[in-house]
Amino acid sequence: MHFHEIENLVIDILQNADGKYLLPYQIFMRLMNIDPLLGQRIEAEYPVQPGNPTMGEGAGIYYSPASFVAQALNYFYNSNNYRLLNKQWFDAIDIEIEGIIPGNKEGTSIWAWDPQR
Repeated sequence: MHFHEIENLVIDILQNADGKYLLPYQIFMRLMNIDPLLGQRIEAEYPVQPGNPTMGEGAGIYYSPASFVAQALNYFYNSNNYRLLNKQWFDAIDIEIEGIIPGNKEGTSIWAWDPQR
């Protein structure tokens, strides 16, 4: 799975969110609703891994579909091709969504399309 395979869809999802910030998990769930086959491919390639992987173990592996989405968005953000893509950090340590704590202890990225930038 390559980032470019989700590029247009995740950008469209953010553009349709009316400037609201979304967690990578929310973006993935919307992607899954729009293109279930693509969502299933992502889930198959990046299944959720329980626990905290040892530092350096499995370097370069994304540990969930949401992590893959976050890494892809970060790649697009750093490419400077999407100047209206906005990234902020959210402390989600005490929040659970469907039994999942988003992000990690450092925080989780939240994303929006910001036409004011």
